[in-house]
Amino acid sequence: MSSLDDLERRIAAVDERLHMEAGLRASGDRDLASITAHVRTQTHLVQALSITQVEHTTALRELGETVAALRQDHSAKLDQIITMLDRLLDTNGQ
Repeated sequence: MSSLDDLERRIAAVDERLHMEAGLRASGDRDLASITAHVRTQTHLVQALSITQVEHTTALRELGETVAALRQDHSAKLDQIITMLDRLLDTNGQ
């Protein structure tokens, strides 16, 4: 085998290896693009959940304030009814 044959064989091996590595790089690029798309999707999902959680927290706070106001109003009305009943009982009892 001459040195020229050896050189041609080595060049062919290098060429084959470069071809294989190019394919691996392209595959890695596709994988990275896929991962990036998934991360972007999950980031949007977390942001949407955060917005929804803020909206729900606001709604719950408003409901809590409404319930507190209703309790106070009902308590005042119950006190008024009890006072009226006490007067009625006092009037009828005399």
